Amino acid sequence: MANEEKTKQSVCPVCGAELNQEKCKVVCRSENCVYRIIYNCSEF
Repeated sequence: MANEEKTKQSVCPVCGAELNQEKCKVVCRSENCVYRIIYNCSEF
């Protein structure tokens, strides 16, 4: 189950692109989202 949760978290819920972790934020840098913050420090 842990792998399924990690997989779900590593894909943008808006456009489906791979997410990037930067410091304490998880962001989507796809052409559609540009720099959409998916999670921030308080949500981890």
